[in-house]
Amino acid sequence: MVRAITKTHIIGAAEGFSAVDGLVLATVNAPYKRDISVTALRECIAKANLDDWPVHVATFFTDVEPFLVFQFASAHGISKSKLAKAYMATKAATGEYNPDLESELVSPAPSPR
Repeated sequence: MVRAITKTHIIGAAEGFSAVDGLVLATVNAPYKRDISVTALRECIAKANLDDWPVHVATFFTDVEPFLVFQFASAHGISKSKLAKAYMATKAATGEYNPDLESELVSPAPSPR
């Protein structure tokens, strides 16, 4: 099967598999023998539960560019607050963190006037 990436979808891929999904999975699955699916990654993030995928979820938060993390979450109906909860759970469980993503996820406390 020939695949071509367009602005929004990978032609020849399964229906509903976006270019963002493809980039995310390529990054998340590259270092490992076992591949996580879009569905499994979405569920882990939405539920803030690493299940059987701790290294893949940690890789999502540490190696995927922050703008792609937010695009993936948005495309799969995951709110910023759920994304932040999943990030913090992953950070606590694995010790892995991404200061750039964290600064965008955690809103600074309002300064007293």
